Parts: sequence; structure tokens; C-alpha cells
Amino acid sequence: MEPNDFRALAITSLAHFMNDGTFLTFPLLIVYYSTQDHVSLVFLGALSIVYTLLSGLLSPLIGDFADKHDLDTPLMSLGIFMEGVSILLFALGFFTPLLIVIGTVLLGIGQAFYHPIGGTILSRVFGRSSGRALGINGAFGSIGRALMPSIITFLIVAIGEIGGLLSLTKVFVLATMVIYLGLGQYKKRSLEEIRKRAEKLDKVLYKFLIILGVLVFIRSMFITGTTTFTGEFIYYIYHSKTLAGIFLTVGFLGSVLGQPVFGWVTEKKGGRFAFLITSILSVLSFLGFLLLSDNLLASVLMYSVFTFAAFSAFPVLLGYVSQTFPKSFYTVANSYIWGIGVTVGGAAGNALITALLGFNFSLISTFYIALVLAVLSTVLIPLIPSKIKVN
Repeated sequence: MEPNDFRALAITSLAHFMNDGTFLTFPLLIVYYSTQDHVSLVFLGALSIVYTLLSGLLSPLIGDFADKHDLDTPLMSLGIFMEGVSILLFALGFFTPLLIVIGTVLLGIGQAFYHPIGGTILSRVFGRSSGRALGINGAFGSIGRALMPSIITFLIVAIGEIGGLLSLTKVFVLATMVIYLGLGQYKKRSLEEIRKRAEKLDKVLYKFLIILGVLVFIRSMFITGTTTFTGEFIYYIYHSKTLAGIFLTVGFLGSVLGQPVFGWVTEKKGGRFAFLITSILSVLSFLGFLLLSDNLLASVLMYSVFTFAAFSAFPVLLGYVSQTFPKSFYTVANSYIWGIGVTVGGAAGNALITALLGFNFSLISTFYIALVLAVLSTVLIPLIPSKIKVN
């Protein structure tokens, strides 16, 4: 690996760690906010819809802008900085729910930047070996996602809700500076690629993008919708906020291993195969988690298998895109699959579960309903076009 290649992998991995560290921040804070006076679970669920929907809808716009301009590093740094400011607002949100609302809006905007841009940088730098690079990079995202609930939990235990979140804000500001300076020399475009960017895609690529996007959307309704309320689900069963945070950390350790494993599978066997395998494993393991939810050891084991498979989307989906699309369309294709499929699909999943809770469904009932969506997405995978020639 060349020094510049290692630098690109290291800095984007830091960015992924920080970005995905915010994934479970609000779901964990739901446990704390929901015990405050005049803050309902349905209200908090509605806010989770807002930030995921914002992230998904803005991601294609940011991806298209990034494909037309050479501003990947400033854009990525801006996203991480906005997430840090959102955590500051979440700290102050213990004084007034209005700041929680503003924080979720800023979080949604900030989360729209990393995945399409980070995936494109690695796909360009590593070429045909990008599956493994995406997997390693994704593992750092998973580490951030797994560690952050426990980091926040222990900071809150040590110095309180407000002090803990304010300390975390400082870390995000420091990381923003490192990312901006560390990738300051990265340039991606050439005159030839600018010329190709003006060309039109083949119709079969649009068909591929639509079908894969729809299936990812449905699967993400299941994954994000259930994940947002998993902390609350564990709290309901075991009546411990601290245990809820620890459960999320231990459970999400599975995704740390899953990212490089399925990055390798994507590189060797293809994105279509990896997408199928991860979908099947996600369905079976989450069903096991629900059936064994009253057994702490068994449930955390099954949830770890679930995150091992379900949260490998970064190397699987973006690796799949890099195997299918011309280089000049990487970022915009990534942003539609990730922004609309993964993120807006996740917002729809949050909306579904929040609505069902509003109609007095039990939380476990909503999880079973979401599982049906995962089954539907899995059985429709054969509809994805399997033979596409990359330009």
C-alpha cells in the first residue's frame, strides 16, 4: 500500500468512526429524554424520522455536487463538524425540547455527507481492491457505532448528561480539524472524467439503480426502524438505562467484524451475492433475537449476528456500485443507494414503528411487522439485473 493510499484509508476511517458514532447517539438519548417530563416516546420517534429523512434526501444533492466539484475534503469535514454541533444542542436539550429538535435537524444534515464521499474516495484510490478497503474503513465506522453508546453512557454516569455530551462535542471539533488537514491534498478529477460525467448512463444501469434502491429501501425500513428503538426495547425488558447502552455496544461489535468480512466477499463473489447472504442472515438472526429476548446472553449473541450481517451495507452496497457504474458516476450512484435507499428507507422505518406505537401496538409487535419487510426485500433480490457491463 502506497503512503498516500494509507493516508486516504486512515483519514476516511477516522471520519467514518466519527460519523457512524452518531448513528446510535439519538436512539440512546431517547432512553434519557423519555424519562423527562412532557417528552413522549412518540415525539422522540418523530424526531428520529426528521433527521434520517433529511440525511437521505440531502445525500443525492451532496453527491451530485461532489461529482461536479473537487471539494470532497471540505464537504466531509463540514459534515463531521455539523454532527459535533448537534451533540452540543442535544446536551442543551435537557433544558428545553426545542434544542433537541434543532439538534436532530443539524444531525440529519451532517450525516448526509460522509458515505457517498468516503466511499468514492476509497473506490477511486484502491480501484479493484476497493472491497477490502471499504470493509476495513467500514469496520472503523462500526467500531464508532458500537463504542459510542457506552462512551456516552459512562460520560453521563461520570459527569452528567450535559457535561458528558459537551465533552464529546470537543472531540468532534478536534476530529474535524484532523480530517480537513489530513486529506487536504486529495484531488479526484481529471479533464477526461469531467468529459465522461456529461455522458448519459445506459438504461440497464438506471434499471439496476431503481431495483436495488427499492430493495435497499425496504430492508432499511426494517434495520433502522428496529435499531432506533432497540435501546428502549432492552430498557423495557431489563429496566436499566446503563444496560441498554452496554447492550448496544456489545451487540454492535458484530458489525466490526462483518464489514471487512463482507467487503472481502463483495470483492471476491460480487455485490449481488453479498447482498443476498447478508439479507438472509439479518432475517434469521433478528428472529432469534426476538424469540430469545428474555435471555440476556442469548439475545445479545443473536443481536451481534444481526449487526454482523445487517450493518455491512457500506462495503457491500458501495462495493456493488463500484463494480457496476463508471467512475465518473460513483458518488451520485452511491448517494442514491445510500441516501435514498439506506437513509430515507430508514426514516420510513422509523415512521412506521412510531405510527404503530401511536396506535398502541407493543414494541415487540412493531419489530415483528418490520421483520416481514426484511423477508419481502430478501425474496425479491433475484429481480436485480445480474449481467451488466461496466463502461
